[in-house]
Amino acid sequence: MDREALAYAVSEILLRHLPGAADPEAVASIAADLVRILESPALETAEGEGRRLVVVTVMGKNHSGIVHAFSEILAQHNVDIADINQTIVHGNFAMMMVVDPASASCGFAELKEALKKRGEQIGVQVYCQYEDIMRAVNRI
Repeated sequence: MDREALAYAVSEILLRHLPGAADPEAVASIAADLVRILESPALETAEGEGRRLVVVTVMGKNHSGIVHAFSEILAQHNVDIADINQTIVHGNFAMMMVVDPASASCGFAELKEALKKRGEQIGVQVYCQYEDIMRAVNRI
């Protein structure tokens, strides 16, 4: 997809999700900024050009076995955990994992679906997104 087509696609997504009174010029400006960020060399990871890491965030009421449930799914799909951090605050569990799907036995969509399904099974919410996209969105 070329730059212009990507900008139009991002604009259409923004307009679909923003309130009806969204300023079209502001949306076009945001879309252009997002495209510039996505094309930026700063989005390449320090460990290798073109390598895309995935951030998995898990949140819910704490109970035993949450970390195991997700590490099991990742192991089944041959996905490496690059970094992990978890905390419990007043009985609420939060975990963020940065995973490397380079040698995964499935695509991103299939991995995301497997993780979300496991989350439903054990009663927690799961969010998966590419690290570069998460960083770009959080810059705005």
